[in-house]
Amino acid sequence: LHDTNFVVVTPDASQAQLLRSHGVDVYTGDPSDDEPLHEVGIEHARAAIAATNDDAADALAILTARELNPDVRIVAAATLRENVDKLRRAGADTVISPAAIGGRLLVRSALGTEDVEAVADELLEEGEMG
Repeated sequence: LHDTNFVVVTPDASQAQLLRSHGVDVYTGDPSDDEPLHEVGIEHARAAIAATNDDAADALAILTARELNPDVRIVAAATLRENVDKLRRAGADTVISPAAIGGRLLVRSALGTEDVEAVADELLEEGEMG
């Protein structure tokens, strides 16, 4: 996993510059347009991630990626819980809702049913390793 190549596609030039300054490969363009995804090789990608703060833009990016590479595994992060099913219908294989995860952790913590801090730490560690 550590030698897996990836490219971030973003329309935000300042965000792209910041990411580049941290050594991240970035293509500045709209991820819902065919050209940027062709440029970064979506046809050969094993996976794609749609994770902005705009679920509608993510849905368009998912539709485009799925059209250009029907076999790509697409993971999306839903900003709003009510959009989880919509992102799945757009073509995402997996949709993660950070708000829902956080809510469940808060409930489990309040109920004292498990060591929620350990679960949260484990999730953070996996995110750093992945």
